[in-house]
Order: sequence, then C-alpha cells, then structure tokens
Amino acid sequence: RPYLLVHAGIDKRGGEQPGQPQGDRLQRLRADAAAQKRDGVEPEHHGFRIEVPVRLSAHLLPDCEFPFLDLTRSKMNGFIKIWIGCAAALLAAGCGYDDFGEPHPADETAPLPNMSVATLRERCAVGPVAFSGSGVVLSGYVTTSDRADNFYRTLMLEDNSGAVEVCAGLYDLHNDYPVGCRLTLSADGLTAALDDGLLRIGLRGGSATEPVAPMDSPAIVRRHLLRTGETILPTALPTTIAGLNDDRIGCLVRIARLCLDTPSDTTWAVPAAVSADGTPRSALLKFRCGADSVYVYTSGYASFAGERVPHGPVSVTGILLPGKVGGRRVYELKMRDLNDVQVD
Repeated sequence: RPYLLVHAGIDKRGGEQPGQPQGDRLQRLRADAAAQKRDGVEPEHHGFRIEVPVRLSAHLLPDCEFPFLDLTRSKMNGFIKIWIGCAAALLAAGCGYDDFGEPHPADETAPLPNMSVATLRERCAVGPVAFSGSGVVLSGYVTTSDRADNFYRTLMLEDNSGAVEVCAGLYDLHNDYPVGCRLTLSADGLTAALDDGLLRIGLRGGSATEPVAPMDSPAIVRRHLLRTGETILPTALPTTIAGLNDDRIGCLVRIARLCLDTPSDTTWAVPAAVSADGTPRSALLKFRCGADSVYVYTSGYASFAGERVPHGPVSVTGILLPGKVGGRRVYELKMRDLNDVQVD
C-alpha cells in the first residue's frame, strides 16, 4: 500500500514494458532521446505521473532521472515536491483511512427496514431462507471490529431484538463499517440460516451443512450493506452466566465477576512469536462465577493473544457465541480487543 511511483518522460512509441527493470527502461529512454537529438527531432513524451497512495518514500527522489525534461535535478526535485504536496492534500481530504476520520458517513440510497432480526430468526427456525424479490430489509448497529484480528472477515449487526452475523468475506471491515455504525441490510439475493443457534446471512452455500457462504466481493457487500450515517456507542447487555440463552447469541453482552476456572499465569491465546512451531494457536479459557461457567475464545492471530489474563475477578464484554467442549454445548464470549476486559 505505501509507495511512491514516478514515471518520467515515457516515450509514446515505446511506453512501459511490464517486468522490465527501471534502470534498463531509463537507459533505453536516454538512448532514444540521444538518437532523436542527433537527428534534430524533438523527443516525444508524456512528461511524468506521480502516484502517492498514503505514505511517501522520499528517498527515491534523488535517484530518479528525467531524460526528456530540460530541468536540473534540483529544480525537478522541487517541482516534484510541489506535486507531491498537492497529491497528499487531495489524499488527506478524500481517502478512507482511519487517520482522516470516519470514512463514508452515509449512503444516500439506504432503504428503510421492514423486518427485525428476531423475525428473521423465527423464519430460519425450520431451515435456511433464500431471499429473492422479497424486498426484505433489516437494520442494526455494528457491534464488532476486526481491527485487533480476533474477528475474521465478518461483522455482527444487532437491533433491539437480536443479532445476525453478516458473512462479508472481506478484510479490514472496521475501515468502512466501524463499531456503532448503523447499517441497513437488503436481503434479496442472500440466504439466511441458523448455525447451532447463530443467525448468519450471506450468499447461498454449496451444501446442506454449509447453507451460507461469504460474499467475498466488495461490490456485493456494498450492494447489500448501506450506511445510514447514524453512529452510536453500542452498550453491552449486562447479564449473568445463568441468564444466557440462544435468543442472545450474536449479541454484545457483559458478564461480571468472572474468574479463571483454574487460576494460572496464562495468556489469552498462543501467538506465533511464542508458539513452539511458529503456528498461532487459539484458546478457549474456562471462567466461572459461582457454580456456573462460560468460555472466552481468543484467536492466536489476535493482536492481544500474548497478553496475560488478569488475576482476580474480571468483567468480560464480548459477542455471545455457541461452542462445544468435549462434545458438550457451551456458551462462549469473543472479545473485540483488550478494552473488553476490566478488572472488577
């Protein structure tokens, strides 16, 4: 992503040759220019073009040569800096990276919702539902973030009746759909299904065991997910382990006074840096509150995987998910980052 690309004096006839080293290309251009000068012909060229996506690699400038422009290197470097300044200013105003504030505040065509998540869950109780020409639209707030890499290519959309996992199949979703962003979801062309209690929506899957597939395309995601321009700070539902139920699966919840089932000096997961074979390993830690227990899942790829689990009672905020331990169905909490755990 971060690079500075300078094309100087590109010959109309020769153009660029993909795969040709820059040094060879400049040598060819200089030879052509010299030959044309000997023949009394003005060299043909397009000038130069500069692309500066995000960060500048200014150390490249002293090594650049411009065989067709009658400017000294010092003058050319000054000229380039002016253009770079303009390009950087335009990028600062228009690019969608976090450094420049919240991107894409609203989509003008966002439709009004006409179905709740709870109603969709009821419809999926008897099997997967494929939408076509229904005009069904859901709406909710994003409660997850993949910034810390504990969530992977999906996001959770929650309204006041429940939550649905949107199988976007894209990386860095937090850039376009940050936590608290209100979205509308147009269901036509998608399939929704329950996966052990987790309501999921995406493209139609290829089998009965995988009825929902990721969209895997920014264009498809943008077609179905539209921003309304509203943003809130999602509030996790305070609950207890005993109060967990399938209707809240996918929702953001908070459970207080949790202690590790077996007190020990451990980390949330095993990152590659400390793994014996360099392979990150996820972890499912068992926590208790009295006689009840719940698990906390952390991916080995999460940025906080190697952080120590606090000693003593903690409050954990996370997405409620179904899981299995030893063939027994359990509830899991999946944190977004370390801000989701607080020492009580």
